Amino acid sequence: MAARAGGRPDQARKLALRIRRWLGSVMIDRIATERAEHDVSWLAIRHPAVVRLLERELTGPDGDAFAAGLELACRVLGDRGPLGSLRLDHHALAAGMAGVRGGRCDRAMVRSLRDQIDELPVALTSAEQDAVATVIAAIIWSVFDASARDLLAA
Repeated sequence: MAARAGGRPDQARKLALRIRRWLGSVMIDRIATERAEHDVSWLAIRHPAVVRLLERELTGPDGDAFAAGLELACRVLGDRGPLGSLRLDHHALAAGMAGVRGGRCDRAMVRSLRDQIDELPVALTSAEQDAVATVIAAIIWSVFDASARDLLAA
């Protein structure tokens, strides 16, 4: 009987540790989900033209390319960055897409984008990877172009 009584507190402690670990992971997942929802909401409010570009260029049957594009666009344009009041419109994004599709894009940037795409927890075809890299490169191009115009105007 003594062995049983002595064993129950250990089992209860182990169970409590398991529950705490599980709750901790749930809390971390919830915080990460809330942050992602905040980032996407912020992107949709601040840069609706970017969201429309992502929808137009990356929408597919499984939505993986669109999700990857949203993630990377939030990284590029996230509200924690130094972009200030910069807002991208359809004209800037069209110019960015034309520049990237015209081959005027830095190869090192494209490699970096492809590395980031590979690290995402989604399975993309090579065509989807190309599309995501093209769109995100165009967004970066548009940011640089708009920033340069703002500097020249100031």
